[in-house]
Amino acid sequence: MKKRFSVKNVILVYSIITFFVAAISFAVSFYFSRAVNLGSEEGDEHYDKYYVMITSEKDSDFWQSIYKGAYETGKENGIYVELLGDNLTKIYSDTELMNIAINSKPDGIIVYANESKDMTSLINTAASKGIPVVTVYGDCANSSRCSFVGVDGFKLGKEYGKRIVNIINDGSAWDPEDKDAHDHLDVAVLVDSFSDNNNQMLVWSGIQNAIETDNNTEVKINLELKYINNSSPFTIEESVRDIVKNSDLADVIICLNGTNTNYVYQTMIDLNMAGRSVVFGYDDNESILRGILRNNIHFTMSADTYKMGSDCVMALKEYSESGYTSQFVLADVTTIDSSNILKYISESGEVLHEE
Repeated sequence: MKKRFSVKNVILVYSIITFFVAAISFAVSFYFSRAVNLGSEEGDEHYDKYYVMITSEKDSDFWQSIYKGAYETGKENGIYVELLGDNLTKIYSDTELMNIAINSKPDGIIVYANESKDMTSLINTAASKGIPVVTVYGDCANSSRCSFVGVDGFKLGKEYGKRIVNIINDGSAWDPEDKDAHDHLDVAVLVDSFSDNNNQMLVWSGIQNAIETDNNTEVKINLELKYINNSSPFTIEESVRDIVKNSDLADVIICLNGTNTNYVYQTMIDLNMAGRSVVFGYDDNESILRGILRNNIHFTMSADTYKMGSDCVMALKEYSESGYTSQFVLADVTTIDSSNILKYISESGEVLHEE
């Protein structure tokens, strides 16, 4: 008697075949891309090593600058650095890209990491296969990564805290149209809810520390964490709008990344609320610099992103050659406000386009 295949079995077999065909197609295209990048008989460039960079925010100016630093430093040292996922139509998560990277067996991985169990496990897996990993901007301290390149979150927080005390002392802490005496200052610190990045909490600790040590005024400073749903650009914008439209809008809003700074600034402009809160920003993209010029952003903090990318490549190179490298490489951070913004724009070569 002949066996009959059920519809479920046919669908299952078809699904399995489709999956393997897609996987093979992706692998072939990925390896072909790598082969072309590493050099061919027709190409002018030849690279001895291949590194990949992974970040879920690859399209932002911040990460494009980090990648530029990594790519150009790599090129100078015979290393091709690829921003993984840059040419793929589907959007992959950081962990999915880490799996792809590990299976492609690069000579090194640069990743915007976090402290999640999945990321820790993947970094450890890469290390066990002889692939060194450098974490950048977001760390995974309990993993086998060979180095972390980023900023000192606690020091960053202390600068924000000192600035809070400064605006109390110079009288710019509150809405100038509100002539009532103030005995307290409400400060909202925006943090991403979908993040296992400990750097946010280090900044928070630094703010608290500076206020405890530097606030010699009679003004009570009320700090509050405000969580931003950063699962998509739409949810970020909605979270920011809800905070800004709140009747209990904080006197000071502190943004810890460029995306949130941009949304806070733009939302306040759109709602005709510019000046209702003092905005402390992060990053130095065109929109933020324009906000400082218009006195709608009090100041911003900017890390040397190009050098961060360069440091990632050099850390991997040093580790590959000697078996060790510095566990922490901290980037320089510049404070930009109305007193130095014109000089900063001139020296950094930033161009502000006409609106």
